[in-house]
Amino acid sequence: MFTSRTFKINKICEYLLNAKVKRCYPKHILSNRSVHDVIDVDINGVKLIFPNVWLRDNCQCEQCFHVTAKSRIIDYNNFNVDTKPVKVTKNSNSLQVTWDDGHKSKYGFNWLKLRSFSPKYQKKYNDDIYRSPKIVWHGKDFYEICKKHDYKDIVSSDEALHKWLNDTSVYGVSVIEKTPNSETAIDEIVKTVGFTKRTHYGEKFVVQNVTNTSNVAYLSSSLQIHTDLPYYEYCPGVNMLHFLVQTKGEGGENILSDGHYTAKYIKDNFPEDFKLLTNVQVEWSDVGEEAGNKFYKLYRAPIIEIDSNDEINRINFSIPQRGSHFPGSIEDVVPWYKALKLFFNLNKKFAAKFKTPEGNILVFDNIRLLHGRNKYEDSENNVRKLIGAYIDWDEIYSRLRCVKVKLNLID
Repeated sequence: MFTSRTFKINKICEYLLNAKVKRCYPKHILSNRSVHDVIDVDINGVKLIFPNVWLRDNCQCEQCFHVTAKSRIIDYNNFNVDTKPVKVTKNSNSLQVTWDDGHKSKYGFNWLKLRSFSPKYQKKYNDDIYRSPKIVWHGKDFYEICKKHDYKDIVSSDEALHKWLNDTSVYGVSVIEKTPNSETAIDEIVKTVGFTKRTHYGEKFVVQNVTNTSNVAYLSSSLQIHTDLPYYEYCPGVNMLHFLVQTKGEGGENILSDGHYTAKYIKDNFPEDFKLLTNVQVEWSDVGEEAGNKFYKLYRAPIIEIDSNDEINRINFSIPQRGSHFPGSIEDVVPWYKALKLFFNLNKKFAAKFKTPEGNILVFDNIRLLHGRNKYEDSENNVRKLIGAYIDWDEIYSRLRCVKVKLNLID
């Protein structure tokens, strides 16, 4: 059945009861401050509702939508937010609407279901297309969640590329094995995704012991757990480290902690500390010179960043790259330092410790995981050399969606 109706809040509730879809649409979608004009649609027994204005705005005809550019070209000079349908019909797989200005629109049922306002289909869209849900982990589970992938498979197979990108997005970490012994080997992996994130350290960077350095990561001493480049407003999303040469002696073990796991643990067990870690601004800083380029980077953000849905979306943490200026209130200083130490200690407690074999590429989410390294002995006959590169999450998610479409995993 297809009808067009104007509902006030009590009428909407009555409609939803009659349509037997009240469990699909929670109360928060029903505003008591507005009047809703909707079309209700029964698609093979699935009852869905769509606002008139949304349907008109998303008309797929060639006058309103450019097919090859995948872009809306509807003329908003003449767009009427109060538009109403005068005729609604259907065939076996689509809905046709004639609007009060005479314009005609057609919508495929599968297209409508994927974009419906039902929480069930919104979740499906979020999980399948927007971003796969993250699975947080404790260090004791590291070898179970950290999936291994073959270098040649990734560069030659869409299925392997999809598996690698999806595992990395879900768990925040993965390992690429059997990488060629070349300083340019990481370039082929980057090309499967798109391109690197260039920083003031270049398009790629080398991690090895350098005595007079502008970065403490280029020492052989212990490297405390941190996220890279928190002083960038748009910091690199994913860190890739190719272990070209691994130290043969003691030390050099990697330390990885899931910052989301720790943040959620603090939220559940230390709510006041969680508030401090999410509310108090920190000034992140990096001042120096690299390859003749002087830099003076500053950015302010809390240690734990949350979005409008109170979901964790970025971790900022680095003892060396935390500036000495405290932007917050003096009353916050002592309690914030205690929360900072709690976050640091728990990440150490929950961390995984392992030594990455030579020839592997360790891939991890730089805005989720904290990483560090145990000290190691460095000498002429016992060196450690890593080739690193960054990739933005925008590029990874984009490639992941493209591969899903190519493999017919999504519409």
